Amino acid sequence: MDKTLSIIIPVYNEKDSLSLMVKILNSSLEFKHEIIIVYDDPNDNTVPEAIKLKEKFDNIILVHNKIGRGVKFALQAGVNNSNYENILITAVDEIFPILSIDKMLNMMVNENYDFVSGTRYRNGGKRLGGSLIGHILSRLANQSFCLITNFPLSDLTTGIKMFKKNFYKNVEISTNPVGWVFAFELSIRAYKMNLKIGEVPLISVDRLFGGVSTFRLGKWVKEYLKCYFWGIKVLFKKNDK
Repeated sequence: MDKTLSIIIPVYNEKDSLSLMVKILNSSLEFKHEIIIVYDDPNDNTVPEAIKLKEKFDNIILVHNKIGRGVKFALQAGVNNSNYENILITAVDEIFPILSIDKMLNMMVNENYDFVSGTRYRNGGKRLGGSLIGHILSRLANQSFCLITNFPLSDLTTGIKMFKKNFYKNVEISTNPVGWVFAFELSIRAYKMNLKIGEVPLISVDRLFGGVSTFRLGKWVKEYLKCYFWGIKVLFKKNDK
């Protein structure tokens, strides 16, 4: 398999982060890749900056997501417009995980993994910045879920996931389109399908370069809890077989 990658970046009023993200990606990745910038609203302040970047770089694809609002549907729109088999979903403000992309892709291409997750909680991975309550809830959710289910991935909730396009086209995601909850479900679905899955440590620094966070504590926690208990139920059934 060729070492190529489609990088999907959902945006929401991210004009301060997008240009830096694209320039670092294009200067640091030494393999063929495309950057798919997906927006929901034509009035999003990221769009003018994305148009400038598209004129400057020939590997930029700008996509208006008309499927439904939110990251879940932005990913679908991005995949629909992608040209390569290997897909990476990441947040526009996550600069430091760029250092882990090459290793993730090598696992996909050279070791035939189907799904590779970044992890902030194992083998040197770190999560820095952001709200204290968000940090505590994320670590607690991941550690308790792995303890209860013996799940092989240590960071289901990070949105930084790499997978084969064919996997995404054949998986059914039922999670409501709230924040990055679907990334939790993606991990469980990949494991349930008996795919080859793995993880790579990364350093995550929340909102280092500004932008607007869509995090809403009450709504997000409610949806994560639904996915959390659904995942436990699904994995217990899998292990019983």
